[in-house]
Parts: sequence; structure tokens; C-alpha cells
Amino acid sequence: MNMWSKGDFEAIVGPGSVVDDAEVRKSYSEDHSYSPPKVPALVVRPKTPEHIRSVIRLANKERVPLVPVSSGPPRFRGDSVPSVEGAVVLDMSGMKEIMWVNRRNRVALVQPGVTFAELERELEKEGLRCMIPLLPRSTKSIVGAFMEREPFTVPKYAWDMADPIASSEMILGDGFITRTGGAAGPKRTLEGQREVGGAQKLPFSPMFMDIRRMVQGTQGSYAVCSWMALRCELLPEYEKVYFVAADKPDKLIDASYRFMYLRLTDEMYILDGLNMACMMGKDAGEIEGLRKKLPPWIMVLSVGGYGELPKEQFEYKNADLADEAEKLGIKLQMEAGGVTESEYRDKVIRKVSGEPYWKLRLKGDARELFFLTSLSRAPEFIETAVKTAESTGFDPAAIGVYMQMVIQGTACHLEFDLFGKQGDPVMEKFYSELSGKVFEMGGYYSRPYGEWADLVYPEAETFVKCARGLKEIFDPESILNPEKLCFKEM
Repeated sequence: MNMWSKGDFEAIVGPGSVVDDAEVRKSYSEDHSYSPPKVPALVVRPKTPEHIRSVIRLANKERVPLVPVSSGPPRFRGDSVPSVEGAVVLDMSGMKEIMWVNRRNRVALVQPGVTFAELERELEKEGLRCMIPLLPRSTKSIVGAFMEREPFTVPKYAWDMADPIASSEMILGDGFITRTGGAAGPKRTLEGQREVGGAQKLPFSPMFMDIRRMVQGTQGSYAVCSWMALRCELLPEYEKVYFVAADKPDKLIDASYRFMYLRLTDEMYILDGLNMACMMGKDAGEIEGLRKKLPPWIMVLSVGGYGELPKEQFEYKNADLADEAEKLGIKLQMEAGGVTESEYRDKVIRKVSGEPYWKLRLKGDARELFFLTSLSRAPEFIETAVKTAESTGFDPAAIGVYMQMVIQGTACHLEFDLFGKQGDPVMEKFYSELSGKVFEMGGYYSRPYGEWADLVYPEAETFVKCARGLKEIFDPESILNPEKLCFKEM
């Protein structure tokens, strides 16, 4: 029996910020994943970092499971669905403060509820841009995206899996506050650091231990991020988008390696025709029409001119890119299957998805299956996905593919988007079988959501031992998102 009450949380965040309405609670109980539904006991909406800390302290005292959430629906990966009864959702999506934007150091500090569109509007005033995943949903939290290491679409700025996070503030599971990167010192306050030239941009801190790396990708199991400093870049004054069409992805993969080496492009990724059609089309009819016109595979590239002599920079990059394309035997196009360069730039480049979210437009439901591999191995995994679909009865034509280079092209985020109807048992079977085959082939689930955790952790005994040891240090009462990752039997 709970010894705590709704009033305990209201005393911290205020009466209007604690919700026990049945319909509201049910909306947090499931998502577009195969995580078992579970309705939380309450939804608590903090307004400040101090609220977060006080809620965590109360949860420790009363042994209340907390599920941190910073993005709005629709959600897809099961990480924000409670795994235990009596959990309280800590919904930080209302914390919307953009704490600082500094052009000189190209950095911005944001709270957990800030979305990509909200930050982009502020950055544009300063001639800056943030790194952004491929057409994220409009409700997607920046903090949520980068705490989970989502890839962004400009790989030449992806030096490390932690990018683009610079500094951050973490509230550990025991209520202790720690700051990472340049925010850890030398002064105690952010304002004091700025007085001596600090900008919270350095990812490295005075400590030998990098808590940010330990906390990233843990689905809120170690700590809650109350604000984050992001490395930003200059907004292009001149910009052009190119498409490269192909019947097979092989040539596009070879070109990706070459273009990554030359660092001429900003945006660079590979899509199949289905995913591009879903991003550009408004509904199922328009998507199917576009898909028939689009080539099977499309590489998307952008070239920008910014900083000193932007026009001259823009011109030489375009000229060099054209020369390299000719050597590679590929054709740079300003249009693909009726999708023009200007239309794509207006709808996709540094944009968030319109409504409904692009992955839900074709059939109303979707599942994401993604992992890390090398870009050169992508065709093997694609072939396996098609064969597995055929053997399980899932339509191979309902598989969208997205390939995004990360860490300077040394690895690739390979994503299969499975489009189907809600409750389709064939899609569930296909998802499960393909997940297992990907793992057997060496696909690396760096973010092991849901059933992927059951594949990964039995093979990682030493890691599990270390992770559980850290859990006992950072979250001794195991209140933060319990039963996720490898913490199911603690």
C-alpha cells in the first residue's frame, strides 16, 4: 500500500502540476512499441530543476518509482512506458526555458522541454543552427533526443557518440546534483563561469570521471538531465540540396565514404524511396503516388556557405563536389521523382515533422528497428530484412530504410521503419525475428530498448556487473525507471 499521496507531490510542484485523471494517465501507459502497457499512478510536471530534485528526494524517501519523460506523444521505443506498478511519470516537457544562446562560442543551453523548432527559431536570430535528427516529431525534446544519442544529419560535426552535448546538469537518483563538462568549474554558478570566460561548451570537466557518458543512453535509469548545453554551428547564408538516385545503395555508399573524407557537404544520408515519400506526402494516397515516381534509393546532400567569405566558400564546395561526383560516376540532381530541391529544403532540412508524424501517415502505425554497423555492411542487413519479411509474411514493400553516417563516417546508424496497422501480429513477429537476426549478424544495439535488452545483456556479463554497480551508487533505491536495461532483477 502506498504511504505517499498526491498531496506530497503537490506540495513540491503545485496543485495544477500533478495529474491523476485516468485518461491522462492512460496516455502514458503505452506507445508505438511492443512494451507491455502499464498505467502510471500519477503524472507530475515540474517547472524548475529544484522541483525535479525535490521530487527525486521524495521518491527516494517513499520508494516511489519515477519514469522521466521530456518529449510529447507519439512515442516509439518503450523507454517512457512504466515497467512497474505504482510508478509516477516525471514529465518535464513543460520546462521550456532557453537559458542562454551565445554566438561567439556557438553554444545554447536548454531545459528538457525545449523542442527543436523552438530552439531553431531562437538560434536563427543569432545566425546559428543546432544539430537535428532527420525530421523529428514536433514534440521531440532536444534533451531527450541527445541523452539517447539520436544521430543527426550533418555527419561532419559528429566527432563522438556524445555529440552535440557540451556541458550538462544531472540530478542523480539519490538527489545529488552534478554538472559535467565546462559547467563543472572553475566557478560555482554559470554566471560566475561566464565572468571568467567560460561558456559551458567544453565536454571535458575537471573530474577524471565523465558522468555524462555513463548517463547517456540509460533511458533515465541513473539520472535526470535538468539542462543541457549544445554545440551549435553557423547558419548557412547560401545553401543548396542535391539528390543522387540509384537502383541499389552500393554506389551511394561508396560516394558517402568519399564525400565524408572531403568534408564538402553538410547534410548527408541515404533513404529509400518509401521513407522519402512518407516525409514528403501528406497521407497514404499521396505517399503511394510519390513512391511510384521516386527512385528506389536516394542520397541527400547539402552544401552550405557560411562564416568568412560565405559565397566564395559555397561556390568552391559546389565545384569540387561536382568534380568528385563525375569521378565517381554519379549524377547530382536538383530533383528526385518530382520532389524538388526547394520543396525538400523547405519541408525537411532543419525542420520538424508536420502532423501527423511522418512515420504514421502511411498506415497509422510504425515500429523502429535501428542499430549501429558499418555503412559498407548495410546491404547485407537490408537483404536479411527483405528475406525475413518474406518468410514471416510481412510485406517487404512496407519497410523504409534510413542510413546515417556517425562518428566521422566510422559507423552507420541503420534504421528500418516498419509501416503497418495497430495490433498487426505479422508485423510483431517480423520485428522480433529481424531483431534477433540483426544481433546474430553483429548489428550493435547501442540503445537496447525493449526486447533488444534481452538479446544484448546475456552476452555482456562484465558490463552488466559494472552497470549494476553504478546503479547502486547513482540510484541506491532504484527509483529511476526501474526494470529497464539490465536492472530487471535488482
